[in-house]
Amino acid sequence: MVDVSRRDFIKGGLVASIALAAAAAGAPLVQYLTSERVVVGKVSGGEKSKLPMKIANKQDLQPDSQIQFTMPLNPDGSRGQHPSILIRLRPELAQKAGTEFKAFSAICTHLGCIVHLEPGDDIYCPCHAGYFDPVTGDVLAGPPKKPLPEIELKIDENGDIYAVGWK
Repeated sequence: MVDVSRRDFIKGGLVASIALAAAAAGAPLVQYLTSERVVVGKVSGGEKSKLPMKIANKQDLQPDSQIQFTMPLNPDGSRGQHPSILIRLRPELAQKAGTEFKAFSAICTHLGCIVHLEPGDDIYCPCHAGYFDPVTGDVLAGPPKKPLPEIELKIDENGDIYAVGWK
């Protein structure tokens, strides 16, 4: 049997706690920083006159993929640069939604982490395993209580996709 003093036991417990906290906080950060992201759309000033704003063209996205962009307004209407995602739904979801494209806030309604589309699955928040429906933005699982705010889209005859505003 190993004799451990009370002081050494507390020090060991403290070090282990700090290491676990750092690992828990670091894993989502590493995943976010190493994920492949594409940001399109020029945003400056955050004025309402910046809407509608071109996000992409239909040809820029394959089914079951996303593009990240920045809205010049926050969902509450205040000026800002709000991270958002444009999703091209996979065929079975597009049929259910009646449209191929959906756009939502990329900020999780739980604690503000950045969400992304998991191919073949749902919109996922890596911080606390929150899942959102890619058709409606509704919460499917995890700690979030509110759905993701949705962005109204307009698609022109050339296939260009525009963010019109928040629904």
